[in-house]
Amino acid sequence: MVDLHIHSTASDGSFSPLEIMALAKETGLRAISITDHDTIEGIREVLRHPNTNWPEFITGVEISCEPPLEFMEAGSIHLLGYGFSVYDRNLNAILDNAKNARTQRNPKIIEKLNTLGFDISIEQVEKRFGAKQTGRPHIAELMREKGYVKTFKEAFDKYLGKDRPAYVSKYKVTCLKAIQTILEAGGLPVLAHPGLLTFNKSGQLEIFIDTLKTYGLEGLEVYYTGHDASMTSFYKHLADKKNLIVTGGSDFHGAFNKGVNIGSGRNNLDIGYPVFKALNRRLAEIKEKYTDLSILENNMGYVFKDRSLLVNALCHRSYVNENQGSCSSDNERLEFLGDAVLGLCVGHLLMEKSPLKKEGELSKLRSNLVSEPALAEMARFIDLGRFIRLGKGEALSRGFDKNSILSDAFEAIIAAAYLDGGFEKIMELIHDLFSDSFDRIISNEETVDYKSTLQEFAQEHGAVTPQYVVQKESGPDHDKTFEISLNLFGIESTGFGKNKKAAEQDSAKKALKILKKMKH
Repeated sequence: MVDLHIHSTASDGSFSPLEIMALAKETGLRAISITDHDTIEGIREVLRHPNTNWPEFITGVEISCEPPLEFMEAGSIHLLGYGFSVYDRNLNAILDNAKNARTQRNPKIIEKLNTLGFDISIEQVEKRFGAKQTGRPHIAELMREKGYVKTFKEAFDKYLGKDRPAYVSKYKVTCLKAIQTILEAGGLPVLAHPGLLTFNKSGQLEIFIDTLKTYGLEGLEVYYTGHDASMTSFYKHLADKKNLIVTGGSDFHGAFNKGVNIGSGRNNLDIGYPVFKALNRRLAEIKEKYTDLSILENNMGYVFKDRSLLVNALCHRSYVNENQGSCSSDNERLEFLGDAVLGLCVGHLLMEKSPLKKEGELSKLRSNLVSEPALAEMARFIDLGRFIRLGKGEALSRGFDKNSILSDAFEAIIAAAYLDGGFEKIMELIHDLFSDSFDRIISNEETVDYKSTLQEFAQEHGAVTPQYVVQKESGPDHDKTFEISLNLFGIESTGFGKNKKAAEQDSAKKALKILKKMKH
């Protein structure tokens, strides 16, 4: 059994993303997607905590859309997206706009409730549910807890629902923009819960779906908690007729939608694993169609004269092994060259930006900038992962988001750009890509290893290695503060921190400041 429509605390559900994964495992689900409203923060949380014991997982989102003008009676349209890259810039821009609009919407709802006589504030809502993402369900639940309404549903029926006195319209994009953005992010767009849509004329739903198909719609949510048997049969026939992928899910919200269970809905769902497999097959077709290398070039800020170099840089060994003759070779030779090019260019730029730093400091900064985690993050910034050609096994294990594969591929495309454009062009490219990283690492004092710097200073001046002594520990076990001192050249400095390492760094930093003053 699978469930491809679930909401977490990242939007309007009561279970955290990781709690949902555990619950899905406990329930016996084989595959799920978390489809929060206009946010992928829950998806990011799951991806940061991979667990081989969990069900299979596919990225998801539910985007609120404005219908085309000729279908305005349908009301708010919800489009589900599956299998997209979470690093796609256009998708993230839409979701950021929705987040900003939400922060403006909530106070307006509260203001209307205050006018109606309810003593409730946005601070109370955020204190109760957290400030990360609050909305109408959280306001409704707080109204119930404060005794203003008897049930969660009553809050919506009387005050928060559409055309009710405290309703404020939400941010929406057009259906066309949502569908095209999902497709260009490598995802599959699906019309959610068609049974909840209302049309004035018979046959309008089919015409509406035909319109969405011209935009690129790929699927229809046939299996849904709110669909009875006859509706499910009708939508299944319609999906087959229109060559749309069939999907389904419970629309689980936890405590905010009581009676709806993960996987089974209101005990009316039993969505088989073949639905998930069919979704992935169609996704593979879409990824081939929408993996346009011009998107990657745009993200990089470099257009290749010889694109075969870029193609070669994206060929992982696992792909070449399974697809003989598809690439001239794997990307490992380019990775070797890219490592050297990055080291040279980053070192050169660091010397320009930090003329007063010594060799040891520059080496540490360069190591930080070209480390595997740092290059992997740079690869995510340009959404490199979805363009890497991987073997089936690596793809299934989400190799496109592994630090090692990402950092290697990033080095390979840097080498490809160097071979394509020469040294001046690659210097410009690396300067532009690493600009924020340079500024952050140079200005952020936490990146400097004060202990090592102090030790080098001591050795240069014939002193013994500094010794750090814990003077005091204060505070409860879960929130300790350490006080650590050191003595060097007769100078004593004391540092503080939430762990011993931080306190030692603070102590070394203070000692260096004193020594610097003495030097002058």
